Amino acid sequence: MDKVREKILRGAIEKYGKEPQRDKAIEELSELIRALARCDDAENVAEEMADVRIMLDQLELIFGNAQKVARWEVKKLRRLDQRVHAADVIDGE
Repeated sequence: MDKVREKILRGAIEKYGKEPQRDKAIEELSELIRALARCDDAENVAEEMADVRIMLDQLELIFGNAQKVARWEVKKLRRLDQRVHAADVIDGE
């Protein structure tokens, strides 16, 4: 995360507090869920995805778990890659 982005995100956490920002993350996630359920406005989906990405970055700062999140992401991407390629092997037989 670049320094400018981190400064902005930390500023929001300091101004609003950790618990309110956690609650805001929940709110933004629910807004994305609603936008995806409607799926009739690509611009709205993109906007809500941006809000969620911002809140996920704030949550990493709040919980101090960016390295753990990164490790889990790698594990899950590897598992997804295995599943995707396993389907190719089965389909190719």
